[in-house]
Amino acid sequence: MTIGFAEQSEKEILAELWKICFGDEDEYISGFFENRFNPKETLVIREDKTVCSMLFLLPGEVKADGEVFSAAYLYGACTHPDYRSNGYMGELLDAAKEHCSKQGIDFICLVPAQESLFSYYAKHGYKNAFEEKTLFLSHRQLRFVADEEAKIGELTADEMFKVRSAALSSCDCFAWGKEALKYAILENRLGDGKDVACFEDGRCVAYALFYEENEKLIVRECAARRGAFGALAKALLDSTSCDVFFFRLPLMFPLSADEFKTRYNAMMLPLNSVARAGMENMQNAYMGLTLG
Repeated sequence: MTIGFAEQSEKEILAELWKICFGDEDEYISGFFENRFNPKETLVIREDKTVCSMLFLLPGEVKADGEVFSAAYLYGACTHPDYRSNGYMGELLDAAKEHCSKQGIDFICLVPAQESLFSYYAKHGYKNAFEEKTLFLSHRQLRFVADEEAKIGELTADEMFKVRSAALSSCDCFAWGKEALKYAILENRLGDGKDVACFEDGRCVAYALFYEENEKLIVRECAARRGAFGALAKALLDSTSCDVFFFRLPLMFPLSADEFKTRYNAMMLPLNSVARAGMENMQNAYMGLTLG
């Protein structure tokens, strides 16, 4: 068993491993490997030259306590079914920690794919760090706040970056660059999702990435400049016939309901003393947009 970085020539092999482990459609998988795959950010375990386990380390930033920290978003971690229960993922997590530390990266962040994995990652030093509130609103409730004069347009990564940065300017959060947001829009569409953008005086003031499931509209992420949620409400209402809308929001987002829940949805591993101090001072940190 050896641990190392992937080779560009292994792209199809890694894509096949992805399909085996996650079951996604070929077009969706190709979207990632054609737009986000970087062998220098991909750790793999090989057994007799066979790639049997992998994870990706996508670059981003963590904004915490008024500072900006470098971060890697750990994504797509998986092991071929034939090689599970050998401790390979633990080996990869250790290798990711060592690599990121050597590169001077402050944090590794991740979103556990299921609740049971929180305890698994905790054993490797990861801590609950990002929270969200979730709530349901009805068509009637959204209609009550909708701005009927809202103008709807096409969402671009540039506009999304500006609105997201403004909406989260006073919030501890994980921050994506424009290239990552460009892929996020593509990834959402490849997964049969949709997006909307709202404009006032030619400037984008709000957006949402969403999909429909079981007659509900599920908002993966939304953001709005101050006073612009009414425009977003109108855009969402015009995008669907669903009567129920589910939101995942920062804890401080100015939207609530009679009943809502809060939960940790992501974890982080600080890799140096400065990062640990920054993490201790984080409040209501928001991961929000995730891939997959």
